[in-house]
Amino acid sequence: MLRTYLIGACLLLPTVLVAQTADVPRTVWGVPDLSGYWEYRTITPLQRPQDLADKAVLTPEEAAAYLPLRYAAIGRERDLQLNADWWEPGGLTDLRTSLIVDPPDGRLPSRTDAARQRARTLGINSRSRAADGPEDRERYERCIMGRTVPLLAQAPNKLAQIFQTPGYVAILHEQNSDLRLVRLDGGAPLATPIRQWQGHSRGHWEGDTLVVETANFNGQWTLSGTGANMRLVERFTVTDTGTLAYEVTVEDAESFASPWTVSFPITRATGPLYENACHEGNHSMPLILSGARAEERAEEAASR
Repeated sequence: MLRTYLIGACLLLPTVLVAQTADVPRTVWGVPDLSGYWEYRTITPLQRPQDLADKAVLTPEEAAAYLPLRYAAIGRERDLQLNADWWEPGGLTDLRTSLIVDPPDGRLPSRTDAARQRARTLGINSRSRAADGPEDRERYERCIMGRTVPLLAQAPNKLAQIFQTPGYVAILHEQNSDLRLVRLDGGAPLATPIRQWQGHSRGHWEGDTLVVETANFNGQWTLSGTGANMRLVERFTVTDTGTLAYEVTVEDAESFASPWTVSFPITRATGPLYENACHEGNHSMPLILSGARAEERAEEAASR
């Protein structure tokens, strides 16, 4: 174990000697210390609304008028979930009108027909479709995995805990108890036929920034239309003792006209994580399906 630790530390030495930032807390092997609890949330939408096309950032006065509309919109989503008092919507991220920072218009690049079809059939909006079987429901409802790859700030607060060793970074999410393990020594990528729900993540340090590249997705879920061959490049940078600057670039030439990038801050939080016992086959899925059958019977009776 000690030998493994020392080898890993030595391999990282050439990286941590480059572009180090003063006052950043560090591990005993010299890289920025990301360990601990982190939280991210926002009401800033992923895409910039069309009616704010010329507004990348709002003034405080504009934000005050805009916030009630956003709270009302996310309130409708919250009310779809029972006992949703745990929702903590947060505020606008730096008064921005979109989490997308590239393209500059804050909008998703144009999508292919296949991408639009995936967004309709595999996206979160699939919850409004008929539920003929569990396979018709979104992965989050089926408790297969949370919406944690990549990280995306949304209205409900997201809490995670990061663990570090010289060779790995592990991210444990409170949502669905998702665990993501990132290998840091590079390593060979998975063979193309091997596909996984969370993809295969490999990381490395560029100065004080942790860069994580993820590919080999199974294509059973989508991020606004992405397919199985998307590639994610995430960057985690400690900007001070209480903040991580997070950025993710989505590359998928089969789905989008160009790559697109999302950026938002992640802040230090207080633990612990509590069990979120979501698992395949739990009570919510039979209830969803039986509710759909009841709606169908009611519609049939009304049409007689």
